[in-house]
Amino acid sequence: MQSRTKIAGILMAALAMTSAATPVRAATTSNTPQDTPQSILTAAADQIRKVVDGGGYAGVELGEEGVILWWKGKVPGPIRAAIHRAEKIAPVEVRPARYSESELSAASDRLWAASGAEKGGRVHAVQMPFDGSGLTAAVEEKDVALVRQALPDVGVPVRVVVQEPLQLTSRCDDDLPWYGGVAIANATFGGAAGCGGSPALGYNCTGGFPVYIGSTRYLLTAGHCGAPGDVFTDGTGQVIGVAEQENVAHDLLLIRVTGLVSTGKGNGRMWDGTPGVGDYTKPVVGWGFTYKNQSLCMSGAATGASCGRTVDYKYSEICGKDIYGNQECYSNLVSAKQRIDSSRHGDSGGPVFELTGGDAQVRAMGTVTGSITKDWIITKDQWLLFQEFATAVRDFPGLEPALDLGPDPA
Repeated sequence: MQSRTKIAGILMAALAMTSAATPVRAATTSNTPQDTPQSILTAAADQIRKVVDGGGYAGVELGEEGVILWWKGKVPGPIRAAIHRAEKIAPVEVRPARYSESELSAASDRLWAASGAEKGGRVHAVQMPFDGSGLTAAVEEKDVALVRQALPDVGVPVRVVVQEPLQLTSRCDDDLPWYGGVAIANATFGGAAGCGGSPALGYNCTGGFPVYIGSTRYLLTAGHCGAPGDVFTDGTGQVIGVAEQENVAHDLLLIRVTGLVSTGKGNGRMWDGTPGVGDYTKPVVGWGFTYKNQSLCMSGAATGASCGRTVDYKYSEICGKDIYGNQECYSNLVSAKQRIDSSRHGDSGGPVFELTGGDAQVRAMGTVTGSITKDWIITKDQWLLFQEFATAVRDFPGLEPALDLGPDPA
């Protein structure tokens, strides 16, 4: 094992971020480190999001000066009460949505059943906006004309766009209790890449946030990185644990950590910095929901840690291949626009997070699935695709992030 001051990380068959050796700093608006403009807005938005249970909810957007709630129809009493609580933190504007999230989700199911790649069709992804305006069907360029001619009526507007299929993406020598961002290898395949530039440190994915269900410690990662029963190791071959629970549709996998880790639910930290060069850890202090225009960061074993990804859409359906080469389709992913090539193979499963506490702490926001690229006439754009941490909380009853409850034990 190498010193914790040096290494750890990975991506969905592996995706990660590039970063400078120095941490990214966000502007603050007061003398209180955690009171960044975004943290104020997300705290307000959380007041609303925690009580949303279907109905007319379409989405939440972080505006320049306040929170925007998109809602179809009359806003019910419990939501109005939550808005009132949120307005004590930041301004809230309610805007009318054409369709609710549940209506768009149902329409997406109909579109997918008629044209989705998993069903033998040419549509390989369905995108949902946060404002409830309709759906977007993503196809390869060669299929545009055919899809537009045969597009089924699903009850909501559907826009067809050209988009490359999802590229699934996979630090270096960590140890118990295994921190988020650690480079991991599926022992069935062995490590395919040299973590931190060292050929001896193999990996093919990145470990996500450490979590607990009851008193059992797990490492959350991307489902396409393996399957229940697969053994996972770090870059040196040291066993981390065995994959135990998976939600294929949401691209989530839980690796049960081998060995006694903690008598409590602490030791929640995440690797930051550049793999094998300037790695260091940050404490995990909680988790949160994601909203449009939210600025998020990622930490992968291939590219390290970096920020500047802006949430813009949700994907109700999108397809890719798992580490075994099987075609899989995933739902409920979130996209965040990023710099081109700011994530690579090996980052899959890595932590998606929000900086807080003056950038010295992190909140768990999700797990990397991969990236998509759109070609324009003279340029390209790229998006990070990730599954929300909130989805993992729903999928695996009792799941909660391991939090930093004291000094780094290492």
